Amino acid sequence: MFTAASLLYNFWGQGGRHIWDIEEDKRQNLVFSIWLAEITFLVCGGLTKVSVLLFYRRLVDGTYSRLWKWLVILAIAFTTAYTIAFVVLLFFNCTPMESYWKAFDPVYASTVHYTCLNTDIANVIVGICAGLSDLYAVALPCIITWHYSVPRRQKIALNFVFSFGLVVVAASGVRTYYLFSKSHRDDQSKRGLYANALLK
Repeated sequence: MFTAASLLYNFWGQGGRHIWDIEEDKRQNLVFSIWLAEITFLVCGGLTKVSVLLFYRRLVDGTYSRLWKWLVILAIAFTTAYTIAFVVLLFFNCTPMESYWKAFDPVYASTVHYTCLNTDIANVIVGICAGLSDLYAVALPCIITWHYSVPRRQKIALNFVFSFGLVVVAASGVRTYYLFSKSHRDDQSKRGLYANALLK
């Protein structure tokens, strides 16, 4: 699905070019393919995490207390809930929905009344949720395997392998920080432009 969105981005929306090199009638195609990629990223990430968590659920079945089972179930519920919530947000971000990408067509933008939400805060929240889900997806197997009755060296080796997942957690944190700092810089530059316009 993401490959299809990437192909649309490159061939149908002329992605990978400077914005001034993109033909005017292709800009809405570009934004539409980005919208599809956002949905794909959320759905694929959520399904992958749920798949891993279902494996953990099977791993602890019949071996651990109810608390462990409920922790895994709550993790699955959290991942499912935030994935669905942000996919729904993408569908209802603009009214009407197609104005998310059609607003980049000057004719549409000047003739159709539409409203869109500011997604800066939502982008940061989805980044935090993704980071938290990545963190517990790494922490749960480490905690579970530490209680297995296997030699200490094997436990250390298993936890070392699982700890490579911390790279994903770090990447998620960097991405979230980047989204936050970028939206903050954009807000500051907008305020600066507004202040300059008032002074003139």
